[in-house]
Amino acid sequence: MAPLFFSLPLMMLSISIFSISALPHFLSNQHQQQQLLLRFKDALSNNSTTSLLDWTPHLPLCKWAGLTCDPSSYSLLALNLSYMNLKGTISPVLGNLSSLRSLDLSNNALTGHIPPQLGQLSSLRYLDLCNNVLTGHIPPELGQLSRMHKLRLSNNQLHGTIPPSLFTCRNLYYLTLSYNQLHGSIPPELSRLASLKYLYLGINNLTGTIPRSLGNLSALVELGLPENNIAGTIPPELGMLTHLQVLYLYKNNLSGTIPPSLGNLSKLTDLELSENYLRGTIPPELGMLTHLQFLYLNTNKISGTIPSSLGNLLKLTDLSLSQNDLKSSIPPELGMLTQLQCFYLSANNLSGTIPSSLGNLSKLTILDLAANHLQGPIPPELGKLTELLLLHLFMNNLSGRIPSSLSNLSKLNDLDLSVNNLSGHIPLKFGTKLSNLYALVLFRNQLSGKIPNSLGGLRQLRYLYLHNNKLTGEVPVSLEACPMLEKLYLSYNNLWGRIPR
Repeated sequence: MAPLFFSLPLMMLSISIFSISALPHFLSNQHQQQQLLLRFKDALSNNSTTSLLDWTPHLPLCKWAGLTCDPSSYSLLALNLSYMNLKGTISPVLGNLSSLRSLDLSNNALTGHIPPQLGQLSSLRYLDLCNNVLTGHIPPELGQLSRMHKLRLSNNQLHGTIPPSLFTCRNLYYLTLSYNQLHGSIPPELSRLASLKYLYLGINNLTGTIPRSLGNLSALVELGLPENNIAGTIPPELGMLTHLQVLYLYKNNLSGTIPPSLGNLSKLTDLELSENYLRGTIPPELGMLTHLQFLYLNTNKISGTIPSSLGNLLKLTDLSLSQNDLKSSIPPELGMLTQLQCFYLSANNLSGTIPSSLGNLSKLTILDLAANHLQGPIPPELGKLTELLLLHLFMNNLSGRIPSSLSNLSKLNDLDLSVNNLSGHIPLKFGTKLSNLYALVLFRNQLSGKIPNSLGGLRQLRYLYLHNNKLTGEVPVSLEACPMLEKLYLSYNNLWGRIPR
């Protein structure tokens, strides 16, 4: 036991000597980092550094705002200055903070170029410069950040092409370059990023086609390429992305047909292909996407019928098929979509009657079936849609009376039944129950009888269009009680008497 007893003070002495010898290194490292950060601060506008008042040599580095240090070595690990109202340029000296793992300068008003020196930060895992006013090219040197997990450069004014060097960052799982002015094509080399889960390149000026090789990104969860000038067809290979939950390809120049292989994306919740030049039919296979909540195919050149299999999409909240060339009737099976809130079928060539099963869509807030060739009466069952804010059935061939049950739609703001062949009276209860109505549009029908006095109770009413009907009697004086009324069209009827003040 004696040797152990005498060795204890020696051990403590050696630890003390080590600590004393390491102390100058710690102090030197802190001083160096301090100087670099002060030079970064100097590159900012004077009026934007009020949030960095504690950045002073008189305070320990690790107590400065936005800094995270390693507790053992006091090396700087993270610099988070998001939402600090910073202006000015990003100083290249940040590239010398060799221990930095996370750099977040997002949501400021920084200008100038992204310093290529940031490519020297070999330990960096996270770089976020989004929501600034940065210009110039994306530095190819960022491809040297081999440990990078997340790169966010969106919402700036970056231009040029996407540097192929980025695709050497094999650990990258999140990449967003959206809301910039990038041009050129999407590099096929993107498929090298095997760990990529989130890819956003939307709202740029990208051209060319969607590379088929993107189908190899088997880990992809969200793919956003909207609002570019991408042409060509949708690659069937995208149907291999079995983990995909979001696919945004809207507002491009895509042509060809919708690949039936998209029906394999069993985890998909959001599919938006609107505002392209897609042709052909809606694949029935889309009815297999049972987790789908948003389906936007509007403003294309899609023809054929609406597949009844879409009635299987029981989680769907938004369905937009408007502005296409769809024919035939509305499948009654769509009445099974009880979670549906927004339903757009306008500007097609649909015929037949409005299915009474649509009355089951109790959560519906928007129903737009306008500008088709629908016939027959308006189903009274639509009066059960008590959450409805907008009901557009205009420019069809609907006939019969306006169901009085529509007066149950107490939340309705906009009711447009114009340009049809509706007959009979305007329901009296409209004026007493539709208290939130700001637009009542019934022109170009065959409506008869008097204008109900009760319409004077519509205190939110701004637009009342009753022209080109067969209405008779006097103009109700009660309309004077509609304080918000801006436009009143009563021409081409059989009205008589005095014009109310």
